[in-house]
Amino acid sequence: MRLNALQLFSNTAVIMSVIFIPVLADNFGASGIGIGLIGAAYGSTLFISTYIFSRAADSYPPKKLMYAGFLSACVTYFLQVFAYDPLSLGVIRALAGFSAGIYPAALLLYVYNLKRNVGKFISFMPLGWAFGFLAAGIIAVFWQIFTISSLLFAAAFLITLTLPGMEIRTKRKADYFSPDILRKNWNIYLAFFLRQMGANNVWIVFPLYLLSLGASELWVGIIYMINPIMQFFIMRRLDRYRNTTLVSAGYLLSAAAFLAFLPLTNFYQAAIGMVLIAFSFSSLYVGSTNELIERNEEKGTSAGLLNSTFSLSIAIGSLMGGIVLEFYNYSAVMAMGALMSLAGYAVFRLPNNSRKSQKSY
Repeated sequence: MRLNALQLFSNTAVIMSVIFIPVLADNFGASGIGIGLIGAAYGSTLFISTYIFSRAADSYPPKKLMYAGFLSACVTYFLQVFAYDPLSLGVIRALAGFSAGIYPAALLLYVYNLKRNVGKFISFMPLGWAFGFLAAGIIAVFWQIFTISSLLFAAAFLITLTLPGMEIRTKRKADYFSPDILRKNWNIYLAFFLRQMGANNVWIVFPLYLLSLGASELWVGIIYMINPIMQFFIMRRLDRYRNTTLVSAGYLLSAAAFLAFLPLTNFYQAAIGMVLIAFSFSSLYVGSTNELIERNEEKGTSAGLLNSTFSLSIAIGSLMGGIVLEFYNYSAVMAMGALMSLAGYAVFRLPNNSRKSQKSY
């Protein structure tokens, strides 16, 4: 329960601060490109951090990295209260992104070493998103949202203090720039990156899209909540399926989901696409994570690097979405999301002799 609480609290905190950042940036007078740059600042530092600390997770006790991550996030997420223009918001979001990348790989490795069900543990990530979306929609006051995010990270730090210590089983030198794991799993990482780049191209402007269709802040939170609530239940039942089947289904359903956002005439219709997103991301993330853990000796590094690609996609996808919106429209943004999902599927299906799944139907 304590590990599930860590997953729940940390993801609630992150998402509470994410959902209305585009709206806050718009209130500060940022252009579409400016909104994209703020998202890119967060994604860039998150990428750097997750890459560094994913490698470190195979060399240092997981609890030490969890301490550092939760405590620093408590501070940096509270600093968002003091943003007053697009530049200050971008700088503080960059600090928050670095903090948020310290603990995920260590936490996942800690769970794996305890022989816990990875799919069920991961399912508390979207549950945290659901609580975060709903809470942010209800509160809809930025300084209160950022303060609660900080308090949730503080609670995660306190919970971590109560966990038993765990030394890594085989200490390895943290060779941060070794290409071996990336080379072995390039299909998985590149395909996931492409899909997530398309997705973040959508999510960086999606709150503004819903508001333009007449949604209130509360309805934005409710619509966003549909996806993670469903993911919570879906993810817990996916470990029985073959990893490659899950991943392939995830890419194709993602393309269908983003295309479903194209013909919207009111914000209620977005619920259909959110249901499809729930099935697609659940299949994609659980299948990819299990495949990497099963195939690689450096489990913390291999799984953590998936989060690194996730983070890099936030940086590039956010900027892409801002640019597409600046020069085209919301429909073009959604079409780009579908196109990138199909590109991810094509890359994943390319031959890779080292990819062997241990799952069966």
